[in-house]
Amino acid sequence: MNSVKKTSNKWVAVILATLITISICYVVGMMFSLESFAFSWSLNFILMIWYTYLASQISQKLDSDYFELKPFEKEGRIYKYLGVHVYRKLLIWIGWERISRKKNPIKNNLLLLKVCEHNTRESEKGHTIIALIVFTVAVVGSNSLDEAKWLITTNLLLNIYPIMVQRFNRPRYSRIIKNKMKEAV
Repeated sequence: MNSVKKTSNKWVAVILATLITISICYVVGMMFSLESFAFSWSLNFILMIWYTYLASQISQKLDSDYFELKPFEKEGRIYKYLGVHVYRKLLIWIGWERISRKKNPIKNNLLLLKVCEHNTRESEKGHTIIALIVFTVAVVGSNSLDEAKWLITTNLLLNIYPIMVQRFNRPRYSRIIKNKMKEAV
C-alpha cells in the first residue's frame, strides 16, 4: 500500500474514531445528567481512550517551546506548592505508578530516559487536550458552578494534576539525559 493511501486511511480512521467518541459521549450524557459524577468520570475516560487511539495513529515530534520549562516552573516550586507530591503519592497508593512503570521502566539507559522524557510530552499533550474539552463541556453544558462541580473536580484530578506531574518530571529527565550525554563524550 502506498504512503498516501496509508496516510489517508489513518485520517479516515481518526475522523471515524472522533465521530464515534462524540456519539458515545452524547449517549452517556443522555443516560446520565451532565452534572453527575458518572457522566464526568465516563467523559474523561472515554476521551482518554480516544486520545490514546489518536496518538497511536498520528505521530508528532512534540518539540514545541510549550514543552520547555518556564521561568516560574524553575525547580518545581510552584508544583510542590500546588500539591504535586501529594498527588504522586496518591498515584502510588492506587497502583497507577506500578502499572505505568511496567509500560515505561526507568533505567539508567540513555535511550530509555529519552523515551520517558518524550512520554511526558505525549501524556501532557493528551491531558491538555482532554482538559480543554472537559472544560468546554463544563462551560457550555452547565448553568452554574454547582452544576459543573463534578466536571471541574474530575478534570482537576484526571487532567490538570497529571499535566503538572509531567511538567514537574520532565526537567528531571532532561537533566539526567544531559548528564548522561556529557558522560558519553
